[in-house]
Amino acid sequence: MSCQPSSILHRLVYIFAGCFLVACIDGCKQNNAAAAAADKKPSPVADSVNPKALLEISQAKKLLKDAALVTRSDNDFESLTLQNFSKREQSYSHSGVAFLEDGQYVVYHSMTGHENPDGLCRRDPFDSFVNPAGKTGLGIFQYQLSDPEKERLHHIMKTNYSTKLPFDLVFNLKTNDSMYCSEMIFKGLKAATNGRVVLPSSYIKNFKPKIMGYKASSTFFKQFEYIGIDDLYLNPFCKEVIRVKY
Repeated sequence: MSCQPSSILHRLVYIFAGCFLVACIDGCKQNNAAAAAADKKPSPVADSVNPKALLEISQAKKLLKDAALVTRSDNDFESLTLQNFSKREQSYSHSGVAFLEDGQYVVYHSMTGHENPDGLCRRDPFDSFVNPAGKTGLGIFQYQLSDPEKERLHHIMKTNYSTKLPFDLVFNLKTNDSMYCSEMIFKGLKAATNGRVVLPSSYIKNFKPKIMGYKASSTFFKQFEYIGIDDLYLNPFCKEVIRVKY
């Protein structure tokens, strides 16, 4: 993926007044030879992390079922910024959906930045996704789906991965050729359930950003719709299973 920080900055400022740009630009700056050589290889769980966290992850993993929503919180500034876009509960900064494959649970998710410079849909082992060496906690929530709906959701996620669905840098819910993490889950659930499960969304209204060359007293856009991480689990279709704070 060819990263152009100025282009990303321009687009993200015009959507969220720069609040998301740190994460995306950080990913571009770190898209170097070392990151390319790693090419989507998940980082192992570090031996030096708190043994209590490793035990809690192991116990949480036993509660996983197909189509479980897995959330996580990270310990970097970019992730803390992303948490602020959850309006009801600002606990998590990233999300994915888990399925059992070849004897282990994997998590399908969409992200960009230094962990995933090419910005393509990922499929990572659960242990890697919630790796305590770089994370501060996790959550597992279960969607109330029938077996056929779970199978369809699994197929959708596998297709997103196999077709290398890119991360949506402009956070546009109206397009389907790229998706951010919560958008991919939102749309996957809606399609898998034939519209039975439609999760809530969040809005920014009458946004007046402080941008150089723009009059802050003027409304930049009247309404912008997006899917917050909390929208994924604070709804009637989802039940909390466990939360772990490292």
